Amino acid sequence: MKYIWYEPLLQALRHHIEQNHMDQEDALAELNYTEEFLFYEPFRNNETVSLTCPWSIHCNCSWEVAGDLTYRFKPTTHKVNKNE
Repeated sequence: MKYIWYEPLLQALRHHIEQNHMDQEDALAELNYTEEFLFYEPFRNNETVSLTCPWSIHCNCSWEVAGDLTYRFKPTTHKVNKNE
C-alpha cells in the first residue's frame, strides 16, 4: 500500500466536517477539492502545511490542522563498472 503524505490531514478534515458541517450543501465534496489542492500544490522541504475549516468565514469556525513536511531520501550507492 502506497502512503500518501497528506492522508492524515484529509482524515482530520473529514472528521471535522462530519461532526460540524454536514448541514452544508455538498459538504464532503470539500474533501475532494482539498485533496486536489494538496496533490498539485508544490510544497517545499521543511514547510508547514495547514488546513483550515472551509466554512470558517461564514460560521466563525476556528478549526485548523497542520503538519510539517520533510523530505527524506535514502542514500544510494553508485556502482562503477570495472571494465570501463
